[in-house]
Order: sequence, then structure tokens, then C-alpha cells
Amino acid sequence: MQRQDIDPKKLFVIVVLTTLFIFAYQAYLILFPPQSTQGQGNQTIKEEKASPEVPQLLLGTTREKAKPTNLVSYKSEKFELVFAQEGGRLVGFKDLKYNKELITEDEKRLNLFPLEVFTGDPNIDLALNSENYEVKVEGNRIRLSLKKENWSIEKILEDRGNYFVLSVVGKNLPPVFVSSGLQVKENDFYTHSGPVLKVGDKVLRLGIKDIQSKELIVGDIKFAGVESRYYFKGFQGDISASAVYRVGEKDSLVLVRAERPLNLYMGAKEYSRLKLLGLSDVIDYGSLKLLVKPLFVFMYWIYEHLNSWVFSILALTLSVRLLMFPLTYKSTISMMKLSELAPRMQQLKEKYKDDPVKFQEEMIKLYSEVGFNPASGCLPILLQIPVFFALYKVLTITADLQLAKFLWINSLAEKDPFYILPVFMGITMIAQQFISPSPEKSQNFMMYISSVVFTFLFANFPSGLVLYWTFNNIISLAQSYLIKKLITKPKAKEEKKGKKK
Repeated sequence: MQRQDIDPKKLFVIVVLTTLFIFAYQAYLILFPPQSTQGQGNQTIKEEKASPEVPQLLLGTTREKAKPTNLVSYKSEKFELVFAQEGGRLVGFKDLKYNKELITEDEKRLNLFPLEVFTGDPNIDLALNSENYEVKVEGNRIRLSLKKENWSIEKILEDRGNYFVLSVVGKNLPPVFVSSGLQVKENDFYTHSGPVLKVGDKVLRLGIKDIQSKELIVGDIKFAGVESRYYFKGFQGDISASAVYRVGEKDSLVLVRAERPLNLYMGAKEYSRLKLLGLSDVIDYGSLKLLVKPLFVFMYWIYEHLNSWVFSILALTLSVRLLMFPLTYKSTISMMKLSELAPRMQQLKEKYKDDPVKFQEEMIKLYSEVGFNPASGCLPILLQIPVFFALYKVLTITADLQLAKFLWINSLAEKDPFYILPVFMGITMIAQQFISPSPEKSQNFMMYISSVVFTFLFANFPSGLVLYWTFNNIISLAQSYLIKKLITKPKAKEEKKGKKK
């Protein structure tokens, strides 16, 4: 059978359309992330509207007016906590490394705080979350106690450095639920914000708008809480049931049944903290998890050894470029061969301008003569697309990047305030076209246009992502230059020897 070759123009169009489709699909996933399906695996999710198993939050009662006034502070190396005697609740919690207060203005407005406890009995719950507790700080332990005539409760927090161990001991009380509080408010950049739970082996990220008032989740729950882009407030341990609430239009809250001691984690979703606690699944790797997680772990490993996210991004870029070097080499060689064929291609165009079928046949023969493969120039672009989107996800979920600086940029998690880096990235993309131009002027024009489009597109992206693409372009330029030098020098020497003879 005769081998069917592909017209490079058609192949170029296919690659461009494929790239645009993937960009559009990923943009759709970013803007409209799919929510986890409820009721899968070994978990059960039940909507409860009147069941005593799901406590009432007592909103719309007198609780909103009873603001806490008697406060007790506790400060560790990493966190600063403020407890209210009224209700024995957590009314202040600052992650000192990130200088971030995790108790939100909505929690203060609603008087609805972490460590509130609920039994399902409104009268008891009102007393549990409003009457004065005895608060004692004993070294690294905070003890909050309330004794009534017929019942008593004690909440004990033990500081373990990166997290706290919470024990809730009730006497003559029904099973107690404890609150995570509301999720932190921040620029989510199309990441999930709301309830997140691990039930069995599955991680559920629930959309706030999908929660019908309140829901009860039962099963083998490993952790439960609320998350935003960079922060998590919740519990980890042996949890048999969790209640999920929708509070207003944009807030959510999670209660967990406190039958035994639980680990309380409130703070940045910093991988080094979470992995020690077995909470690394709190990090949202997205739909490309199989690619995102290894990249994330690799980058974090480099960061831990070099203590620099800039070097970590550079190391990842070098690794990707080295892995794709064989393809890049073939692509550069093919483009050089195609450039050499430009005069002959023009001759064929003129000769068969009225016979496109014949022109195509002659072009294929010409490609075969010099060993040009149209597909070799497109593979590096196609292979970089999933890597790009995986890295996009990595750099939008890495909490540590909030503190990473680069020259005039205060945070690699945010856009360049002066747009200098995106412009420089666009210049490097245009420079690539000068180093390796296509013999087809229309293709060069399209690439120049795409460089401008990418510059505007990347202007509002996290600076870490723009830095990666800039490093990638610079390394690509260096590779193309070296490959050309390695090839053109031997050819020049051969031509000189031929002339001397």
C-alpha cells in the first residue's frame, strides 16, 4: 500500500484547532468545575430537613446579638488563637506564617464560630454556645469547661505544632457535633470553595449552591471541613457522621460528630504540614490529577531542598525540556529542511498553480527526498499542552507561593502588577519565530498573532505560571540555537572542503 502523507499546512491547522479546543475545554473546567457526584462508593449522603440527627444552627434567634466580650488568648509559634468564654468558642485564629486571619467577618456577623457544639436539642444547644465557660490555658493545652445542674461538657485542645487535638467530653448529653466554622474568603481564582470531605477513598467537593439547606453524610469519613483556594478549616480522624450546611448564598459550614478525639487543622493548605497529618488530599489537584500531583510533589521536593520557588519552577522547566529534547531536535531539523526547500516549493507552486492535486503529489515527493516529516514539528507543541494545564493547576493551588517573591513581584501566586513579565514572555515567543521561522509566511503571521494573544491572556495569570512559560521559551531558544550551530557548522566545513577540491 502507498503511504499517505499529510500536507503540513493541513497538519498545522489541525494542531492549531486541537490546541484551541483543549484550551477551551480546560477553560470550561476552570470556569465551571464539575462537582463530585453524591452517593457513590461506600458513603451515604442524605438530605435531612427535620431529623433530630441534623442539629439546627439557631440562626435567626437571639444568638446573632450576643457578641462575645470575655476573651482569652493563646499564642504558639505558628498560630494565634482567641477564645470566648461565652460558648467556649474560637473567635480568633491567625496563621502567623501567612499573616492570615481565618475567622471571617461573616462568622462575626452571625456570631457563628468554630468549636461550637450541637446536640440537636435547641434549648441545650443555646446554652452550650452562649453561656460562660471556664477557660484554662495549661502549657500547650486549652481547657474549656461548662457545668450545669443536669449535664456538663468539656472541650480540650492540645497544641501539636501544626495542628490541635480536640477532645469533646459530654456528661448526660446526646451525641455531640462540633463546628468547623465558615470557609475563608479570598480570591478563589476558579478553585473550589466550600465543603470538602473524604469518605472512604473518595474526596467529595460539594458546591455551595448544590446543598439543600443541610445534609447528613454518614460513612467512613477520614476528614471533613470547609476550604477555599489556600486555606482549610476542619477535622481529621475517625468520623462516623458529618452535617453540611448552606449558610446564605455564599457560605457553608460543616459539623462532625465528636465521638472520640479528632485532629483540628486550621490554616494554609501547605503540603509540608498536611502530609504529616495525612491531609494531603485536601489539596485540590483537579481533573488532571494523574499529571498534576506528580508535578506538584516534584516541584515541592525541589523547593524543600533549594528553598526557592523560582528555582523550583526553573528546575521543572529544564526537566520538561530535557525529556522532550529528542522531539525538539527532530522538530528543529525538520523545520531547517523545510526552509531549505522553500525555493523549490515556490517553483512547484508556480508550475502547478492550476493543478492542486499534482502540486500535492510533487510536494510529497519533495518531502520524501529530504526526509522531512510534518508531524515532527507538531508533537512538542501537543505534548506541552497537558503539562501546561497541569502546571497551571499546580501554581494556583500551592499555598506557599503567596510568600514567594521574584524581583519586583511580591507574590508568585498573583499577577505581575506592572505586566513586565507577561510582555517579556511575549517577546521571547516572537524571538522563537525569528530563530526558527516557517517558510510559509501565513504560518509565521499566525504565530506572531498567537504571541500577542498569549501575552494578553497571561497578563492576569499567576506570575509563577508566566515565569514558567518565559523560562520555557528562553530554554527553547537556546536549544534551537545550539542545534543550528551543531548542524550548520559541519555543513559549512563540508562546503569549504568541496570548493578546495
